[in-house]
Amino acid sequence: MRTRNTLSLCLSVVFALLVTGCAIKSPPYQASITNVEALRKAELQPLHVGSFTSQSAATGATSIGLRGAQMESSVGAGFADYLAVALQQELELARLLNAQASTEVSGILLKNDISAGGINTNSGEIEARFMVNRDKKARYDRVKRAEMEWESSFAGAVAVPRAQQQYPLMVQKLLGELFADPAFIEACK
Repeated sequence: MRTRNTLSLCLSVVFALLVTGCAIKSPPYQASITNVEALRKAELQPLHVGSFTSQSAATGATSIGLRGAQMESSVGAGFADYLAVALQQELELARLLNAQASTEVSGILLKNDISAGGINTNSGEIEARFMVNRDKKARYDRVKRAEMEWESSFAGAVAVPRAQQQYPLMVQKLLGELFADPAFIEACK
């Protein structure tokens, strides 16, 4: 009788997970030392982070499908908020973040996706439009993109967490692309 109740409970839990889908959170962002050093060396003026939104119908704006699970942003209402927080962390560690600064960096998340269905490898891509305004005048407006590929596994228990762990690294790479753009650096001086 007890075995039957346990089996019934297990089947109910599995059914509930299949019906609702599993929602997992993205790992918290950790600033890249390489990105922070690039910002420090650039000798920029203080910046503040403005509005970050997602393009309407942008892939992965609020969740990213990882096989049977949906990964959601661990901050804010979606991945545009995640990107804004990531930028804030980088600027703060570089001692460039100032809420009263006249130079503002804002952005629009255009694409945000991870392919976790591969047997041997998986990949991800993120694309965002970054804008810099100083005293309400546009100084920079460009799209930046980052792609990554990593080893994976046929087993979902390995592939999904591995894909989840790659997300902050993909964001680091995107911000690295931004900080490496001479036009961005010039707009922020």
